[in-house]
Amino acid sequence: MIQQVQLKNFRNHNQYTLDINQPFVYIYGENGSGKTSILESIYFCATTKSHRTSDEKELIKKNEPFAQVKLKTDENTFEIVISKAGKHTKINHIEKRKISEFVGHLNVVMFAPNDLELIQGAPGFRRNFMDFELLQVDKNYLHDLNTYKQILKQRNSLLKKVDLKDDYTFLDILGQQLYEAGIKLIDQRQQFIKEINEIFIKQYQAFSPYEVYLEYKPDQNKKAFKKYLETQQKQDILYQTTLAGPHRDDFFIGFRGFDAKSYASQGETRLIVVALKLALLEWIELRTKKKVICLLDDVLSELDEDKQQIFLKALPKEHQIIMNSVHKIKMDHIQMIELIKENEHVKL
Repeated sequence: MIQQVQLKNFRNHNQYTLDINQPFVYIYGENGSGKTSILESIYFCATTKSHRTSDEKELIKKNEPFAQVKLKTDENTFEIVISKAGKHTKINHIEKRKISEFVGHLNVVMFAPNDLELIQGAPGFRRNFMDFELLQVDKNYLHDLNTYKQILKQRNSLLKKVDLKDDYTFLDILGQQLYEAGIKLIDQRQQFIKEINEIFIKQYQAFSPYEVYLEYKPDQNKKAFKKYLETQQKQDILYQTTLAGPHRDDFFIGFRGFDAKSYASQGETRLIVVALKLALLEWIELRTKKKVICLLDDVLSELDEDKQQIFLKALPKEHQIIMNSVHKIKMDHIQMIELIKENEHVKL
């Protein structure tokens, strides 16, 4: 469990310390008070990624040279510093030169408003979701994914240079290598969606009686992928890119027997994505045998008051939950923290 969060020059926070004494922390305050930045800092310290921006320099407070986040848990101390020179990470005051040595020690699952793109967005968003969750718990997946991307890059580069009349020997060699790397991704993604679907269905039932499910949609099954690479070289040469494979995978989110993208309301869409995130908590714990931190950013908006109460009561008690909202709520056994724009905070 996280016991303390320390921020320095992170977003709009100059100096901020949050001492945590309850498994359920609820941060509230008006817009612009820095609620989301606190959750973002925890996510950033656990994953070295921001859920809000790909330009990490935006995390540094204006006119400051660096930003720093420290997390103290009941077992370890994590620290990440970002500056123009890059990122520096430490666990228990020992520097970790490789990001892979830092990531994975503190597991977090985060819901943020842009996660609604899991239903409403393009396949790439869902593909990135699969990849990120798998590589968090399995270093082998990270290796397999990087291998596939490197071979795909080589093959696409060659496709821009060869002619239809040229010999395909090297292209076929790369095709075989791409297949061998690609089927590992297909197997792991298929297993991931199968395992998380079982938990997801149960999790959503706590919120709603409607039926939901996940279904893996590989661009090609293993047999079709092999056949494609062996017979469709001309098509790839014409388009100068590899048109089929795991780099075009997707998964389907069903709602009441239909595509959730077309049939779920805004409130239902939010509950479906939150249920998926909560299913991840259980899945990661099953895989890692470690507790997972749950971060919920602005999760109550778009929900009416009745659904808010159903949601809050259904939240798992066995995980640490840190969430924020503009509204104050009444609940027992919860640490309430009010933020105001001047960066002062009041603990209740």
